[in-house]
Amino acid sequence: MEKETIIAYIWSHPLSSREDIRLGTGFTGSDSTLKRIIADAVDSGEVLSEGKGRAVKYSPRKYPEGIQTFEKIRDEGYLYVDKTDLMYSLVNRSSPYVFLSRPRRFGKSLLISTLKAYFEGKRELFKGLGIDKREKLWISYPVVRLDLSTAGDALDKDQLYLKIGNILAENEDGLGISRDETLPGERLSSLVTRAHVKYNQKVVILIDEYDAPMLGTIYDNERSEDFKKIVKELFSPLKKLEPYLRFVFLTGITKFSQMSLFSTLNNLDDISLDDEYSALCGFTVDEVRRSFASGIRSLAKKTGIPQEDVVEQIKFRYDGYHFSPACLDIFNPFSVLKVFSKLKLSDYWFSSGTPTLLFESLKRFNTHIYDIDGVEVPASVFNQPTESITSVIPLFYQSGYLTLKSYSPDTDTYILGIPNAETRSGLMENLLPAVTRKTSVETQNLAIRFKRALIDRDIDLALNILKGFFASIPYPEFGNESMDTFEKKEAYFKRLFYVVFSFMNVQIYTEVMNSEGRTDAIMYLGDTVYIIEAKLDSSPDEAIRQIKEKGYATRFSGTGKRVILLGLNFSSRTRTIEGWIVE
Repeated sequence: MEKETIIAYIWSHPLSSREDIRLGTGFTGSDSTLKRIIADAVDSGEVLSEGKGRAVKYSPRKYPEGIQTFEKIRDEGYLYVDKTDLMYSLVNRSSPYVFLSRPRRFGKSLLISTLKAYFEGKRELFKGLGIDKREKLWISYPVVRLDLSTAGDALDKDQLYLKIGNILAENEDGLGISRDETLPGERLSSLVTRAHVKYNQKVVILIDEYDAPMLGTIYDNERSEDFKKIVKELFSPLKKLEPYLRFVFLTGITKFSQMSLFSTLNNLDDISLDDEYSALCGFTVDEVRRSFASGIRSLAKKTGIPQEDVVEQIKFRYDGYHFSPACLDIFNPFSVLKVFSKLKLSDYWFSSGTPTLLFESLKRFNTHIYDIDGVEVPASVFNQPTESITSVIPLFYQSGYLTLKSYSPDTDTYILGIPNAETRSGLMENLLPAVTRKTSVETQNLAIRFKRALIDRDIDLALNILKGFFASIPYPEFGNESMDTFEKKEAYFKRLFYVVFSFMNVQIYTEVMNSEGRTDAIMYLGDTVYIIEAKLDSSPDEAIRQIKEKGYATRFSGTGKRVILLGLNFSSRTRTIEGWIVE
């Protein structure tokens, strides 16, 4: 209670000194204890420090929603989750050439901006951060930043040349180097060598979204070849420029191995799967609890949900990314910042960009998401060249729609899965119209009616809603193959069940692995857990029997949750749910 009293006083007296706080709250503890309470409040975002530690002021926490400029975040008092300790380790590696792959909107551009400020020696921006205690020299280097995300929408090679030329011109002007109107690679080489002479320091090159120009042309052979040649020419001088370079860092989503960066820079250090740097982009659960503590309290107050339940809902929606064998949980930073900026739980990351390329890949490789959620793959799959992929898996992983779920060192293999509820819901919302020939309005209406029935604990109504929906779907809609075998019919209904239940706006997990096999679905609603098993042309009794024999409910023993067993039977004749049993 003492901490809340002190913070409440600060809110009422925004320019109070420690002496004012001590007297105003009747605080009798030591000065060091009071300083610790205030420091904790500063860390959690409840107050901002002002002056030389003698005064503090309350300020609503500002979240850098959509802001990717480190200098702006620090100068204008936005929340910054400190990654600079990791960054210090990164820039002092033995290899001067480093590559990091992360999905879109995962903080790569902010990392590039932070590196730029660091290498330009802007120490004042790093006061109070981890790197400030470790870096002693703060040397200012000339920095070339190539942000190729701005070239991602080029329509043809002439536009791409123009966009890259503008990017180089910005760097030439910024470093005070006269423009050199030649080919991009020659121009970059000239920029680096002249900057080295002018500033008498080695040059830092930071390349953001190096693959942006090629991603949109993967299945457009003519443009793809043209764009790769142009980008390859841009980066071709890097190897010979090594004597002039202090550090080269590039980010992207995918790995085009035939680019000169990967074919000529044989010492390029790919840290994308390194345990040490798995949290370099994105937030850990400790960072969310610590840095967003005030936001968690505000969201709990607005929704009426206990704070710990708020954290669990945030984890369910936005956590679950793993970028290394250790499988440290990473939250999607874009969505987390949106949640606390708007104080609303919603699907933000998926709606920020339609993954057209991913759905085109599913069609091209005749693959269903059902077949890759939970798939086991060798480690070599992550080095498969993007331009010659024979499976959707590398692209789905690199784009953030699949993530590592577990690693087996004995076989050097990974199990991949959809990261979280936000990603699953978005994927299925886009797949469902194609599978069912229903409009998005119809499918959204299904989800709303289904969830309302569950909230009212009317399970029979919820299942009757599903029964009518399944019966209205044209049969079959998965591929053009004939449905003349039980296996094909079963696969159809399993996939349909998977997509529809994955789409529901409830906390639901499908194809849940356990020691005895896979549970078709586990659904959470309040203090109730629904364990669901579906059969085809059998009986709901058989489904219930399997749940019990396989011990699917055992994991919930002692949790205090109400467990409901739900056995379903699909009929290939009526093409819908034929019957069910609830226990």
